[in-house]
Amino acid sequence: MSIIRRVVTAAGTATLMVLGTAGAAAAMSGGTPVTDHTAAPWVATLAMTGDAPLLQRAGCGGALIASDRVLTAAHCVDGTDPSRTEVHVGAHVLSSEPGQVRRIRGVSTLPGYRILPSPVDPGRPDLSSARNDLAVILLDSPVTDVMPLRIASHRPAAGSAVTFFAHGTTGIAGQDSYRNDVLHRGDLTVSDARACHDATPATVDDASVVCATDTTSRDADTVTPPVTGCYQDSGSPLVQTINGVTRLVGMFSFGGETAGKSCGQASPLYFADPTAFRAWAHLPILPTQPYPQDTPQVTVAGDTARCAAPGWDLSRGLPPSRITFQWATVTVYGPFVVPAPIDGATSRTLRLDPDHAATPVACLVTAANLGGVTTTMSDPVTGG
Repeated sequence: MSIIRRVVTAAGTATLMVLGTAGAAAAMSGGTPVTDHTAAPWVATLAMTGDAPLLQRAGCGGALIASDRVLTAAHCVDGTDPSRTEVHVGAHVLSSEPGQVRRIRGVSTLPGYRILPSPVDPGRPDLSSARNDLAVILLDSPVTDVMPLRIASHRPAAGSAVTFFAHGTTGIAGQDSYRNDVLHRGDLTVSDARACHDATPATVDDASVVCATDTTSRDADTVTPPVTGCYQDSGSPLVQTINGVTRLVGMFSFGGETAGKSCGQASPLYFADPTAFRAWAHLPILPTQPYPQDTPQVTVAGDTARCAAPGWDLSRGLPPSRITFQWATVTVYGPFVVPAPIDGATSRTLRLDPDHAATPVACLVTAANLGGVTTTMSDPVTGG
């Protein structure tokens, strides 16, 4: 599942997003570009807010399932700040087509969502899988000129032909990887449960996970790699088309990385199964994760920094039932600020090391409730 927790913020702001908290199975390798811009208009792309190009800010995928709802993988929004995230619907070419942009008015994670540590090495997040890996994003205004993608009434049978749409980071084992600017598609075949389990030592939750594989025959000298999922493909949709009618049957959760494989190496792709939770996804009222009104505020007095949690917008999210603090040093990479947690620094205050007085630090506040988990970050400060 490649659970890579990458906390990234836009420089000069407190914009925060965790890209691929879990199952951030990367980007499609071996797929083909979608050149028809009228195809798959319901594909959504999650992105950090900010001034950097969308191609740099884009994260997970999703699918418009109602005029004001996008379905994605839960690990894509677990620990993110919904107030600092936006959704692009129909952005086929990230560098030139932003699509229809919407802000988020609420996020709700499927009950029972959980990261499942690898039985082989529980200490390695990149080998982990997930169960109930789904979340609904409520948009701040409806998308009225795109027909939503309906969720299928049942899981496709083993042997069924399905299609995967994604923008993620494409790559071939042993070569450089890069983000897919153009939307890609990959044709797959649904696998049976035994094949899904046999291909990875990770835990596969049969009740909430369906898997599919590229079964296309290739000669030994074929250059095009098999269709696999890679980083930033997470949350991207799997669909089935029968008699010209296309329905949603999966949201990408994890892949061959759980078996130690690189992007481009043949492996099944594992999808959260929305057909099992279709009624939940369309509930009129869903519990929503905490929604910050602002960012944490840090004050420095002498050698001590103190963090104050933000207020919470109760019109967009339920109040937190639990709040925790984490201090981090921050490093700037171009337009982004990347925090590195300080071991043991989990109280409201931080004693600043006089030997590192000029090192920027920030306070991360994580709030949880029945709707999910939000993490938001203060502006960096220094003690020097």
